[in-house]
Amino acid sequence: MEGKQAMEFFNVVVKNNLLPANIDELVPLSFIGQAAVTFYRQKVKLMDQLKMTEEQRKITLKDGQGAGEMLLEIESRIGEIAAAEEKEKSIPQFDTHGLLTGHKPSGKPPKHERLGMDKKRMQQSQQIAKNPEIVEQVKAQAKANDDIPTKTAVLSEIRYQNEKKRRKEAEGKQQKTKLMISIDQTRYITALDKCARILPQKPPKDWNENAFKEAKTKAQILIKRLEVFNG
Repeated sequence: MEGKQAMEFFNVVVKNNLLPANIDELVPLSFIGQAAVTFYRQKVKLMDQLKMTEEQRKITLKDGQGAGEMLLEIESRIGEIAAAEEKEKSIPQFDTHGLLTGHKPSGKPPKHERLGMDKKRMQQSQQIAKNPEIVEQVKAQAKANDDIPTKTAVLSEIRYQNEKKRRKEAEGKQQKTKLMISIDQTRYITALDKCARILPQKPPKDWNENAFKEAKTKAQILIKRLEVFNG
């Protein structure tokens, strides 16, 4: 189903809120919805060429936005169901006392795979389901800009926010590392300061052999530890 036919069919789904709960119906409906949204977006771009009246423009845009929002809801539900099925892919194993000992593969592929959804498509639906606040943000932006909310826009915003979060965490780690380095430096300087205050400026003039040997050993240890400052 393509173009105008998909738009008309999906418009009935939106107007009557005919959103199924079964993934067997959600998956094919998502493909129809995608075709409908694509058609609406093309129609909105051509509104000037089609010489639409202001009222027709408003109706077309409103219907397109409704289709876009419904498609995002469908994708979100598919993502929720797919995630739930992933958790059930393995069968729990119990010992004779009824204690859980592990899991083994069920041998049965998840339903979304049996319905023709590839791994990338499944992951995209799951990302949409996990980020409802971004979905709402994209919807609001589309309304503010007289545009239609799309799955692509949501996924792009999710990638942007994830990258922003990753950079923030990386910066936080760098700052923490710098702080730890700064603390280590301060401690070392404090230790040097203690040594400088405690150690007499000049060693004694007269030594017995054993004391001199012991002092020389400790002095050599200090000299070796301070080699980095030579030159």
